[in-house]
Amino acid sequence: MKNLIILIIGAVFITSCATVGAVIDGGKDLTTSVIDSTVKTAGNITTSALEDVAAVVDTVADSTEGIVDNVVEQVDEQTNELQEPEEKEEEDYK
Repeated sequence: MKNLIILIIGAVFITSCATVGAVIDGGKDLTTSVIDSTVKTAGNITTSALEDVAAVVDTVADSTEGIVDNVVEQVDEQTNELQEPEEKEEEDYK
């Protein structure tokens, strides 16, 4: 009878250890999955944000380039207009 009780207690203890081990392994899997997913998501968001910022910077650079080119062209035209009367006046004096 004593051996039977020891056998039953041993079987319950071994089963309990297996259950605890399964819970620990499940917790490890859950934790590593959550961490892995979080890091991947954060990486994707960061990459997307950087691509968006780069696109905005490119757009601003293109727009600024167009504005600068336009200003240079306008200044050149206006200085040419200002220089033309002087050239005509010099020719009139000759």
